[in-house]
Amino acid sequence: MPLRSIFEGLGDLFAWTFQAMPYVGPLANVVFWSIIAGGIVYWLREMSKHEKQQG
Repeated sequence: MPLRSIFEGLGDLFAWTFQAMPYVGPLANVVFWSIIAGGIVYWLREMSKHEKQQG
């Protein structure tokens, strides 16, 4: 499979994704920020547990 086919496929995928973005809109931002915030809260809780075990 030539590289051109791979890049054309990726280009088609990105073009389709960007066409769908107006319908998704702010929901995508809410999902991403929720995942990030949840990860930060989880990490801080784990660090707190680790600190309590050490001291």
